[in-house]
Amino acid sequence: MNVVRARVTMDEFERLIDSSSELEDRLELIDGEIVEKAMATEEHAYVTENVTLLIAPYLREKKLGRSGPKIRYRKLEDHANSLLPDWSFRLNLAEQSVVTRGAVPVMPDFVLEVQSPDDSIPEMRRKAAIYLRLGTRLVWLALPRQKVILALWADGDEQVCSVEDTFDFGDLLPGFSTAIGAVFALE
Repeated sequence: MNVVRARVTMDEFERLIDSSSELEDRLELIDGEIVEKAMATEEHAYVTENVTLLIAPYLREKKLGRSGPKIRYRKLEDHANSLLPDWSFRLNLAEQSVVTRGAVPVMPDFVLEVQSPDDSIPEMRRKAAIYLRLGTRLVWLALPRQKVILALWADGDEQVCSVEDTFDFGDLLPGFSTAIGAVFALE
């Protein structure tokens, strides 16, 4: 994670990312600092795709919400964070239209962040804490080298899940669980 140690306003950040679609897909504002997301590795892409293939069909079948990779989120009253998770979903969208320009003005219910080679776990936890503080209910920190998911819930509960475990989404996705081993499958 490459952090530019200059504080910028939300207006300055939005002008910067509006100036280039390449920057829009790579930069985040985290606690007022510009952060460049690491380029995804093949391993990173597999983990993200696996989560998509595991969770998105359930969301569509049950008509629960929308999901996708690299959707920008920014709560309007928060002027220090414009976040771009690796993958996310939002629930209960009956009255919410699809955002066609700029950031989604609410936080997602679920966020996946996949560790890139240069990401430290403390940096990932810091970002997860921001999501949770702003209203995300569950953050998965996927650690491909260890083949572990750190599941961080808004109520403060934390779970460490290995490839032998099955993860139950509880009331977030009632009746849905997934094998953690499938998240890290490379085939």
